[in-house]
Amino acid sequence: MKNIIRIIIFVIICAVLIVGYYFYLSHGRSKKDQAPSQQSELEKVLTVDFSTKYPQTPREVMKWYNRILRLYYSPDISDTQLEMLCDQARMLMDEELLSVNPRDSYIMSVKADSESYKTRGKKMLKAEVCDTGDVEYKKQDGRQMAYVLVNYVVSEGSDYQTTYQKYALRKDENGLWKILAFELSDEDGL
Repeated sequence: MKNIIRIIIFVIICAVLIVGYYFYLSHGRSKKDQAPSQQSELEKVLTVDFSTKYPQTPREVMKWYNRILRLYYSPDISDTQLEMLCDQARMLMDEELLSVNPRDSYIMSVKADSESYKTRGKKMLKAEVCDTGDVEYKKQDGRQMAYVLVNYVVSEGSDYQTTYQKYALRKDENGLWKILAFELSDEDGL
């Protein structure tokens, strides 16, 4: 008789644990328990702390910068989010570039570009950074420079446009690659 009571109690406890675990999985998870992969791209970009987790190579810097650019032109971005994205992008920029692009002017320029994209129905479909072997490294005025070619594909209605930009990055005094300048280029980076 004691064995039957123990078996019944054991079955009841197991059933309660199974029902509780099912309830936890289906209803009980909070947002902080969710996996990082469930964050939106905007949340991922805005929460990265470049002061502690800075990209190590010129290509990685450009990949982060292009993630930010793509978000600039997304149709449902708020002004506050756009300003936060601009601040993230500025963390990737060289002091010399920052000095000629004050924060307020930069934000106004990005907002105008973003509005133009929305008004014209333009979408940035692709931002592709060149391969590692295609990054050019040089010394200029005693400082290390890297040149990275990026391919952009933009749609406007049923038209598609491919452009190339060549970015110049310079290593700062902390050994971090920062965007110094960019120019329109061709497919060969010329």
